[in-house]
Amino acid sequence: MEILAHWIEAGEWWAGAQEREFVRWLDERGIPQLRERPVRRSADAFFSVVPDPRSDSAQTVDYSQWKREHRALKSDAEALLSRLSEGGPREFVPLHVLSSYSFGRSTLTPEQVAALARAAGYPAVALVDRFSLAGAVQFCKSCVTVGVKPILGATLELEVGGEIVLLVASKEGYRNLSRLITRCHREHERLLPLCKMSWLEEFAEGLICLTGGHNGPLNRLLALREEERAAEVLRFLHRCFEERLFVEIERTFTPWEVAVYHRLRTLAQDHGAPCVAGGPILHLAPSDFPAQDALLCAETLGTVEELVGRKPQRPDGAPNVPLRSWNAERYFRTESEWKRLFQDEPELLRQTLRIAEVCPDDPLPDRPAFPRFCDRPEAALREVVFHGAKERYGEIPFEVKSRLNLELATICHLGFASHFLAFWEACNWAREQGILFSARGSAVDSAVAWCLGLSRIDAARHNLHFDRFLPLDGSKRPDIDVDFEAERREEVRQFFVRRYGADRTATVGAFATWQGRGIVRAIGKALAIPEAALDCLAKRLHGSVTGASLRRAFRERPELRDSGIPVERFELLFEIASVLDGLPRHLGAHSSGVVLSETPICEVVPVQDSAREGVPILQWDKYSAKRFFDKLDVLCLRGHDVLKGTQLRVRETTPEFSVLDLSMEDPAVWEPFQNGDLIGIPQSASPAMRQAHVRLGTSNLHEASLIQAGIRPGVGGAVKLNTLIRRKRGLEPCTFEHPLLEKILGMTYGIVVFQEQVDQLLETFCGYTPGEAEEIREEFQRRRSSEWDQEMKERILSRAKENGFSEKVAGAVWDLVSGFRGYGFAQGHALAFADISIRSVYCMQRYPAEYFAALLSSQPAGYYGPGTLANEARNKGIPILPLDVNASQERFAVENGAIRVGWMQLHNLSAPTLRRIVEERSRGAFRSLFDFAERVRASVDELECMALAGAFDSLHPNRRATLWCVGEASRLRRERAGSLWEELPDPDLPTVSDFSAYEKAVLERALLDLDIRQHLMAFERERIQKHGGIPCREAARLEDGERALVVGLAMRLRFPPTASGRRVVFFDLEDETGLLNVTVFDETYRRDGHTIITCPFVTLRGYAQDREGHTAFVATHIYPYQMAIDPDGLAQKAGAVHAEDFLTARRR
Repeated sequence: MEILAHWIEAGEWWAGAQEREFVRWLDERGIPQLRERPVRRSADAFFSVVPDPRSDSAQTVDYSQWKREHRALKSDAEALLSRLSEGGPREFVPLHVLSSYSFGRSTLTPEQVAALARAAGYPAVALVDRFSLAGAVQFCKSCVTVGVKPILGATLELEVGGEIVLLVASKEGYRNLSRLITRCHREHERLLPLCKMSWLEEFAEGLICLTGGHNGPLNRLLALREEERAAEVLRFLHRCFEERLFVEIERTFTPWEVAVYHRLRTLAQDHGAPCVAGGPILHLAPSDFPAQDALLCAETLGTVEELVGRKPQRPDGAPNVPLRSWNAERYFRTESEWKRLFQDEPELLRQTLRIAEVCPDDPLPDRPAFPRFCDRPEAALREVVFHGAKERYGEIPFEVKSRLNLELATICHLGFASHFLAFWEACNWAREQGILFSARGSAVDSAVAWCLGLSRIDAARHNLHFDRFLPLDGSKRPDIDVDFEAERREEVRQFFVRRYGADRTATVGAFATWQGRGIVRAIGKALAIPEAALDCLAKRLHGSVTGASLRRAFRERPELRDSGIPVERFELLFEIASVLDGLPRHLGAHSSGVVLSETPICEVVPVQDSAREGVPILQWDKYSAKRFFDKLDVLCLRGHDVLKGTQLRVRETTPEFSVLDLSMEDPAVWEPFQNGDLIGIPQSASPAMRQAHVRLGTSNLHEASLIQAGIRPGVGGAVKLNTLIRRKRGLEPCTFEHPLLEKILGMTYGIVVFQEQVDQLLETFCGYTPGEAEEIREEFQRRRSSEWDQEMKERILSRAKENGFSEKVAGAVWDLVSGFRGYGFAQGHALAFADISIRSVYCMQRYPAEYFAALLSSQPAGYYGPGTLANEARNKGIPILPLDVNASQERFAVENGAIRVGWMQLHNLSAPTLRRIVEERSRGAFRSLFDFAERVRASVDELECMALAGAFDSLHPNRRATLWCVGEASRLRRERAGSLWEELPDPDLPTVSDFSAYEKAVLERALLDLDIRQHLMAFERERIQKHGGIPCREAARLEDGERALVVGLAMRLRFPPTASGRRVVFFDLEDETGLLNVTVFDETYRRDGHTIITCPFVTLRGYAQDREGHTAFVATHIYPYQMAIDPDGLAQKAGAVHAEDFLTARRR
C-alpha cells in the first residue's frame, strides 16, 4: 500500500461541521482509493501517524464533547498541559510562535506563550510576530518570570512570495532585525510591509533563518512544481545566512504535504541545509481555530466562505498567497504531541534545542542614552532655573532658593538635566508661537518646573512633594507631562523632530483592542451575518459590554434581554468574542508620548509610519517603551483651546486681555462652583463634579483641587470624598491619633486625597525612603490579594512600632495607607486641572458669548456635546444665530453679543468646499443659491445639507423651495461653465409650502447637532404640561421626597460598579430649561432600562432626593415618549420597540 496524501480539512466550521480526515492511497491493484472519517481529538490522545485507511476502527467523535474538552484546556491550560507533558530531558523548543501582535494571525498573547511554554516544560520558546517586535518586552518579562528562555524573532513576507522566520542570535542580530523591520515598513506602502531579498543580505549578521514551513517560499514553489526557482531561493538564503539557515519542516496534514515534504528534503540535502521541525503556532487549542480563522477573515476583509480576502492588496505581479489555515493543526502542542508528530524523524525535534542554545538569554537591547542638550547641561539648567525664579519672585525667598538647590542637586545627580532642558526649550518655542500650555501630573510637584515656565502652579508655595516626582535613590525616572492646545500639539511634536532628527525622535505606539461593538461588527461581518442584524445588535450594546460578557449581557441588561433579538443566532459570534476580547487590533500613535534617543531609535525598536504624515511611531506601547526610553508627554487639553479661543475673541475689543493674567481673588469667581453652574467648564462639568463642588462649597484653588482628586479618577478612585465633605461642613468630627498625622492630613480633613500623602505617611511613620514609599503605593494600586495585604500590614505595623509609634497610631497609618487603593491624583496634577477650570469660569462669567463661541469651536472639549452647550448658552441669554452663507465663518463667531454657527458644525461639508466658500466670499457676497453653486462648486449633497440647515435662508426664506432647486443649480453651473450664457438671470424658485418651525428644528439638530432657536422639547411643552409634566429646571428645585413627572432627552448614561453588585444607572435628562441629574436603581433599571437605551426621549415618574444641597431625581418608572409631530426616525433612531406613548399610559 502506498500513501499518496493524508490531510485534514476544517470544513464549514461556521455551519457546525466537524473536522474530517482524508487518506488517498494506492491499493494492491494500483487503483487510487480515498477514505474519509471524522477527526478524533481529545485532551490526552491525538493521532499523528498516518492511519491505516483500510481499518474500520474509526468511530464518530461527538463534536460537542470535543468542544467541552478544549474549553477545559483553555480554562485550565497550565494544569492540563503539565499533565500531558512527559518527564525527562526536553527534546523540543517551539521556534515559530506568533502572538496577537501579528494582527489577525494569532489569538495568543505574549504572556500566554510564556505561560504555555512553562506549563509544557519547554526550556525556551520563540516569539516571531509578523514584521513586529511589539510584544517583545512583555514576552521577555513573562518568560523570565516563569523561568523560560525567551527567543525573539520576526516573520517576514518576501516580495517573491512566502514568509521566512528570522531569530535573534546576538545583540547585533537584534539591532539588524529591528532595522530590517523598520525598512520593510517605511519603504513600502503603509500597512503593507514586504521584505526585499537584497535587504536580507545587508542585515543577516547575528540572525538565524528558518524557511517558514508551509507559508515559506520553498514550500510554496515546490507545491507549484517550480523546483528550479525554489533551489534559487534556497541558494540565496544560504549565501546570506550560511550555517545559520534551516529548512523548516511543518506537519499540519494539508493535501499537498506528503508530496512537498519529499521534494523539500531532497532540496535541503542537495544544498547541505539542515532541517528542523516547526511551523506556525497560532492558537491555544484546536477549538480556538474558529476564532483565529474568523479573526483572519476580518483582518483581510473577507468572509469565512472566501479563500482570499480583499486585503492586503499586494503590488502588481506579487503573488496573492492565501493566509487562511487549512485546518486546526496550528495549535500549541505539548512535547508528547510533537514527538508523536515527528516520531519518524526525532532528530528534527532535537535540532530546535541546538538552535535555542545559540540564542542569547537576554535578547533585548541596551537602554539608549537621552540626547545631551549641550556640553554642560547641569550648569545650563541651573542658570535658566534661577533666571526664571527671579522673574517670578523678584527677590528669591530663602526657602525657595533652598528648595531649588535641593531639586537641582537631585536632578543633576541622577543625570536628568537634559530632560528638563528639552521640554524647557520646546515650551519656550511654543510660547513664541502663541501656543498655550501647562504642566500636569507629578512634574507640577517640582519648583524647578515652575521656574522653567512649564507649570502654572508654584510648588514651593503649595508645599508640593518633590520626592514623589523624582526620588533621590533613582527608583523613578522623570515623567514630565505638558498639555498644549489640541489643535497645535502636532506643531510641538514636529519641533522635537526638527530639533533632534527624524531618526532619533518618535511617538510611542498605542494598540487599539478588540472590544464588544467592534467584535460584533467586524467578526459578525466575517461570519456573513446580515449587516442589518449586526447593526441592530451593536446599537444596543453599551460601551461597557466586553466581548467576554456578551452572552451574560443578554441575560442581565434589559435593553438586550427585552429586545427580541434571537440570541441563538449569535451563539457562534459570542463564542469567538470570548476568545478575541481585549486582543490588540491595530497599532496607532499614542496621544502624547514622544521619545528621544542619542542613537537611531530603529536600533532599539522597529519604527513605522502612522496615518498622520511625518509622525513615526514605535512598535511598543508606553509600558514597553518606558523600559528603554524616557518618555516626554506632549499632551493636549481642549481647555487650552477654549481659553485661547476666548482670548482671541475678547482681544477684538480688548487687545490687552490675557487668560494667563486673570485674578482669582474675586469672590464672584467661586459662585458658579457653589451653585453648580459649571456646564461647559473643562474638567468640572460632569454631574458628579458639579454636585461635589456644591456640597463642598468650593471657595479657593485648594478646595477645587480636592474635588479634582476626589472625582476625576472615576469610579475606581481611592478618595473617600463623602467623608471629607461631611468633615469640612462640620457634620462629622475630624480627629488625629498623632500630631504628625495632622501635619500630613490636616489640609484634607484627615482623609488621604493625594498620592503624595501616602508616600509621606510611609516615610514619616515607617522610615521608608521616598523611592521605597512610592513603590509600595504603586503596589497598593495594583495588588488585590489578601495574602499580600496581610504581609504588608505586618511590615508597616512592625516598622511603625520600631520607629517609636504606638500600636494605635501604627494601626491608623495602616488604615489610611491601605484605604487609598485604586487610582488617585498627585496634588500638583489636581491643582493644574483646577487652575484650568477656574480660568474658564472667569472667562464664562465676564465674556459669556466669547467663551461659548470658543467652547463650541473646540469640540469635543468636555463632558457635554454642542447641543447641550448651545442650550446652556441660550439659557444664559446668548442668542444662537443660524448658519448663513454670507455671515458664517469657519468657526463659531460672536456677532453683537450673539453666537453665529460656523461652517465646521455642518455635516458632510468637505474641506475644499469650505476653503472655496471663504475665498469666494472675500470677493463679494453671494446673491443667490445659483450664484453660490456656480462660484463655490459644491456637490449636490453639500448643497442639500446647506439648504436643509438654513444656510440660504437670508437669500431664500423658503427652505423647501431652496432644496427643490439644488439639483437645477448644480446642473446650470455645469452648463454655464465657459459658455456665453453665464450672465443669464437665475431661475425663479417654485412656490411651495415651507417646512414648519418644528421640522426646521429637527433638520438643524440632525445636520448641526444643536438647536438654533429653541430646544426640540419646547415644541412639546404645552402638551407635557397638560399631562402634569414639569420642566427639568423646576424638577431640580423640588423639595426632598416631592414626586413629579418629567419629559426630556436621556443622555450621558453611566453604569458605575457597586459594592453590592446591584445596578445603579445615572444619566442626564435634558429639555429647553437645562439638565436634570437622574438616578435609576436596580429594580427600575431591570424593568424599564431598555427604554433609556433605545429611546432618545423618555418620560420619568419619580421623586426628588436632596443630596446635601444638591437635588437629584430618582426615577421609579420610565416610559418612551412619542413626539406629537414625530420626525422621521428621530424618536425611533435607536430602534425603539415601544409604540406606547407614556403620557397616555395608565398611571401607576
